[in-house]
Amino acid sequence: MPAVLTESSALQCAHGGKVAATAGSRALTVGGSPVLVRDDLLAAVVVNCPQRPQPCLTVQTITAGLSGVLRVGGGPAVLATAQGATNAGTWSVLDAAQTRLEAA
Repeated sequence: MPAVLTESSALQCAHGGKVAATAGSRALTVGGSPVLVRDDLLAAVVVNCPQRPQPCLTVQTITAGLSGVLRVGGGPAVLATAQGATNAGTWSVLDAAQTRLEAA
């Protein structure tokens, strides 16, 4: 099973910009870092995307990697298999940064 993502996980756009997601809830943490859910990622911003003239700025969609069983605050947890689209490309997970909590 894939690892669950937390605020410590590393996500990036296809051009190398960092996807910065903040957990809206601290109800579930792993190693002190809050678990991310769908709405957290849909509110994420992309920083330092080098693509010009239109850099990636925001996460637009999540096309894969939402848990079908683990929910936090009513929203599905995001898994290490997550990916989707930004306003100017795609994004994916580089490193879940934890191995303690996994989900399907």
